[in-house]
Amino acid sequence: MQESEKLFAVLEPLLSEAGLALVDLSVSRHRGSAQVRMSVYSPKGTGTDECAKAHRIAYPKAVEVLGHPEPSLEVASPGTDRALRSDREWSIFAGRGVRVLLRGEGEWLRGRIEGAGGGEVRLACPGGSRVIGLEAVSKARLDSSQEGD
Repeated sequence: MQESEKLFAVLEPLLSEAGLALVDLSVSRHRGSAQVRMSVYSPKGTGTDECAKAHRIAYPKAVEVLGHPEPSLEVASPGTDRALRSDREWSIFAGRGVRVLLRGEGEWLRGRIEGAGGGEVRLACPGGSRVIGLEAVSKARLDSSQEGD
């Protein structure tokens, strides 16, 4: 198991208990240093307080898992127009607006994520709910322009 995967597995349940979803995490090493970058999300809003909370939880575990006395740890929110990169992110961002480009289609579909699982996502679209297989998705981005709808 790679360091990123190992640290992710340790941190995900701890952050979840604190009301935060661990969206992604990467570990890189260069010339004796260790750098951890992670993004966290809270449905109630992800600001500096949530990032600071995640940092307080993650830093001691990063020291322990990486075996480095002073790793660099950057914590950020996922951003308002984040590209959805993994199947699990669809569940994390349930309730949020998205733009989806399906394979072979030229127009972006807009909707709100109602739920996801089993390789499918259910979107509330202007014309009604649609169930889409994730294999049919070419690109997907969060769409903050739908947040006030």
